[in-house]
Amino acid sequence: MNWSVRRAGTVRACLTLVLLLSTWGTTARRVQADERYIVDDEAFEANSEKQVDRLAAVQKLVNYSELARRVPRDHPSITPQPVSTRQLQPTELADVLRRSTVAIGLRYQEPHSKKWRYMIGATAFAVAPGVLSTSLHVMTIDLEMMRDAQAVAVTEKGDVFPVTGILASSETADTCLISVPGLDLPTLPLRDGVLPGEQVWCMSHPDGFVYMFTSGQVARISRDRYDEKHQPSLHVEVTAEYCPGSSGGAVVDAAGNVVAQVSSINNYDGFSSRDGKTVNGIVSARTCTAAEEVGALTRPGENEPVPLPTPKSRHRSPKPQPSPPAPSKGL
Repeated sequence: MNWSVRRAGTVRACLTLVLLLSTWGTTARRVQADERYIVDDEAFEANSEKQVDRLAAVQKLVNYSELARRVPRDHPSITPQPVSTRQLQPTELADVLRRSTVAIGLRYQEPHSKKWRYMIGATAFAVAPGVLSTSLHVMTIDLEMMRDAQAVAVTEKGDVFPVTGILASSETADTCLISVPGLDLPTLPLRDGVLPGEQVWCMSHPDGFVYMFTSGQVARISRDRYDEKHQPSLHVEVTAEYCPGSSGGAVVDAAGNVVAQVSSINNYDGFSSRDGKTVNGIVSARTCTAAEEVGALTRPGENEPVPLPTPKSRHRSPKPQPSPPAPSKGL
């Protein structure tokens, strides 16, 4: 009798312990569940590379040289999203930007090799269904780095879509609109007239660190003449951090309107004075293409040709050139 009671008590104790452990496990899983967007850069790049290899195997990727040759004489009209007036908290703004931003994956051949390599190399954002905006130099063959290349758009979820065309291009403003069929992301509005002192935010992929969200302010508005035959293009200098890999990233105001697009960094690292003394110091001017220049490509107009090296120049080593005192570095 007493043994039976003790046994029953042991059973009840075991059942209680099982229930407690079950409840603790549920609570632990609830604590461990994290709804934040957490990035694993290596997995993001590796997973997109696998998809790119599959697309290459079925010939779904288009070479840069072919994209450049296919650029139409005129670009079509694209209706951008209306300018937003609703101010967002920075955390909301980060979510909005991430959903509209892609990483540009580059599959490329090195100058003296036929082997294809892959990397996350730049940034772009949606301006219309199937249409992204990015810097033109992102879609241009870099002779020092590649003999040819192919581009894909990689979403925040890791889905990969081939870039199949350049719809609109402006070399003077370093911007273009690219076609990515099947990619339908929330689009970002374009807003003209940003002022110095305005707070701005940037979403980009600096050096392969995908979906980096930084902030700063507009430092100045400037014009830069590509050459004497062209009108100077409008630029916006910002203090928001970015680096190579950020090219094409959206720079937005507090309502999520694009006011500029990442283009380059100008580094000034010192100079020699007239008396021969070295003046040290590092200043970086982060120069962006103004939204006005991007917006111009959404209206009907003539495209500027996309630079394309000739077969002869592609295999010829360029002559060394003296470095200017303040080199402009594309991203």
